[in-house]
Amino acid sequence: MSVNFVFNFDVIPNVISEIDKAEKYIKIAIFQIHKKELFQKLEEKLDKGLRVELLTLPYDSINEDGRGEVISNFEKIIKKGAIVYFCKWNVGDPGRTTTAVGRWYSFHGKFIVTDKCAIALSANFLDEPELETALFLKDENKIDEFNHVFEKLLELFVIRKNEHDGNIREKIIEIEENNSPKLFELPDNVDSKHVNNWIQHYPVELCPEDSPIEDKLYITPFDCRGYNFFQKIMINSSEFVYICSESFTDEDFSNFLSCFRSKTNRDIKVICGTTSQDFSDRMNDMFYNLLAQNVECKTLEGIHAKLIITDKVVVISSINLNKINLGFSKTRKYWRENTETIYVNTNKELVNLAKTAYLDVFNKSDSVKNKLSEKLQNEVNKIFKTNFNLKTKSEVRQIFAKVILNNQLKVKDVTARITLLTSQLMKFYRRDTVEKEDFLKTLILYYLSERKQTSRELLDKLIELDSSINISSLLSNLTLSGLIEQEDDYLKIKLETLLGRQD
Repeated sequence: MSVNFVFNFDVIPNVISEIDKAEKYIKIAIFQIHKKELFQKLEEKLDKGLRVELLTLPYDSINEDGRGEVISNFEKIIKKGAIVYFCKWNVGDPGRTTTAVGRWYSFHGKFIVTDKCAIALSANFLDEPELETALFLKDENKIDEFNHVFEKLLELFVIRKNEHDGNIREKIIEIEENNSPKLFELPDNVDSKHVNNWIQHYPVELCPEDSPIEDKLYITPFDCRGYNFFQKIMINSSEFVYICSESFTDEDFSNFLSCFRSKTNRDIKVICGTTSQDFSDRMNDMFYNLLAQNVECKTLEGIHAKLIITDKVVVISSINLNKINLGFSKTRKYWRENTETIYVNTNKELVNLAKTAYLDVFNKSDSVKNKLSEKLQNEVNKIFKTNFNLKTKSEVRQIFAKVILNNQLKVKDVTARITLLTSQLMKFYRRDTVEKEDFLKTLILYYLSERKQTSRELLDKLIELDSSINISSLLSNLTLSGLIEQEDDYLKIKLETLLGRQD
């Protein structure tokens, strides 16, 4: 199989160049298409008699300032014979954010297949140059596979079935015959024109929770749940996890990543955007937690790529690390997630190639830590001016901001380490309720994880927190459990015992 991996700002020209090689057909499943060069290329191919099929979103998903030109370009290729399918279905409740009010729709996937090549990519065809990734697969089996996925999407969302678009409604009704009307209710803030194309969430029977990691193109949530699948990919790694995402606002996934780093000490790197119209405070807190666990986070202008690389796989997807993209449980019975694409490849040579390309971009990107420090400089300026009527030089604000940031990261680190130790201790004792004595033992283990200490040193630390503490009883219990041991006048932690019972 011939494979070509690209991770840079020139992905779209490479994709159009590959489309130009098609001789029989071109099928494109993509969130949005604006780029004039692609429309022109499709016109050329239609003039040569190629079959062109596009699956994309309805026109009202396009920003108003460029909508007229894009519609005109669609009409040109339609007149020349292009078949354009509009995925009108939506999932969830757009009232959760201010950036989507019933016109963004649920299909967010991105892939292309021609008679010459299957292309997994993260890119939309927009006019602005963006950091993207794509994988070009020149293999008959992959071409057949991508064709099959394209047809599956049409069957789910487009081809009329019992007076509705696609068979997704029928699939849901088969599982939820009694409750199905509630699942199709239109949110209050959405135009009534969407009434026949709305799903609140999916029955879990349609969304497999534990899908195997294979070399294939997945459609979420029908082949796998994005959140669970990404977790599995990372847990399956042995050495490193490198991530690129246009945006990252899902707190649960951030907490998983922080905890995963603290438990495994994997080399974890993240390239992502640092701004959000709806979740800026949440993102700042997430970055603090990640940085405190030594997850390296960087950013740069124009990120759009959705990429995961581990020592085992390369994953190109349409998924941003956000709630509706990754998916989440509404209840035990229901799952809510956009329709996304995930392509997985386990080729070792490709992993090494992708790793090199990623590190090249990562090393040229800006540190998120510096971005957070820049934000703190404004706070420093306010503190001096408001409280003491003092002006400060920029160098002073920079240094003070770094002092504040470093101390905030220390607090996050301490919190995470104590929480993790508490969890490990409760697993050791096979209990799920933390008692006061359990937590005091955790603190002893935490202090001993930093260095060996005498019982007197431990007592001095703990008596400030609880004057009634019985240090002898706690130390005796920890010793009998094999969690600490005496070494001359000092006590030291036995981590191997604590971690040995984690079944």
